[in-house]
Order: sequence, then structure tokens, then C-alpha cells
Amino acid sequence: MNQSNIAVLKQLDELLNQLSDIEYAHPLEIISQNTIGKHVRHILEFYTCLLDGIENKSVDYDARKRNLDLENYTKKALETSQSIAEKLQNLDNKTELELFATLPHARTKLTSTTERELYYVLEHTIHHFAIIKIAVRNAFPHINIADEFGVAYATLQHQETISN
Repeated sequence: MNQSNIAVLKQLDELLNQLSDIEYAHPLEIISQNTIGKHVRHILEFYTCLLDGIENKSVDYDARKRNLDLENYTKKALETSQSIAEKLQNLDNKTELELFATLPHARTKLTSTTERELYYVLEHTIHHFAIIKIAVRNAFPHINIADEFGVAYATLQHQETISN
């Protein structure tokens, strides 16, 4: 699981290395005046929240700290992405966790594991990548973004199966 998460962070790094801070933080109509940077901040904060939560065996994505530098500066996002990837290298996936979640009419506590939450954050990241890809291809066609960026692993595997 760790290597899959590291692989998507590497895809993110490749994108960040191509974007200027102006492009990264520019509000785009196609994504409801949001920015690529806001989506990247959101992704990186979920990873950070999970990694911090593993230490005390309690994760609450809703209570994560928002860091505006991550949504405005590609260098800060790149540094954070690389730091997260380093921490994932030797992470124990078997830790049991308490997971707190906000539902429409209540807060709830669930039981989870590091491995399950790594999978959740991976899928969450790929979902945001799909939005980022739409934004990049629409607003910044000079940026090279791979066709598989923002496509779930199961979808990629299915596409490979039907093409063979």
C-alpha cells in the first residue's frame, strides 16, 4: 500500500515541477473558481493528518490543520509531498486506529487500520487528481499530464484487460 501512495505522490511532484505559482494559485472557472493549489493542499493535508494520527492512533480528517502556503506555493507543496513520501517508506501498515468522522447530524467514532486509511487516502487523492487533470488540460494545455493521472488503479487494470 505504501508504494502505491508513494507512486501517486511522485505523479503529483511531476505536475508541481511544471506549474508556476501563478498557474497553481489561479482561480479556474472549470472547477468552480477553485485552484489547483487548493486541491493539492487538501490532498497533502489528508496525508499529513493520517501520518500525525498514526502516532496517537486517532485520526480525524475533519480537524486537520489548513496550511495556505500549500495552496499558494508549488515549492512548499513539493517539499511536503516529498516529506510525506519519505515517511511512508517505513510506515507500519498494521496499526489499529480510531477514526472520527462528521456526519450530517452527529460525530461518530469508527475503528480502522493504517492500511485501510492509506487505501482511503490513495483513492481520495486519485479522485482529486481527476479534477486537477480537467483543470490543467483546460487552462494550461502546455503542461504535460499523463493520461493515467487521476484514473483509479482498478480502471487502469480493466482498460488494460479489454485492450489485450
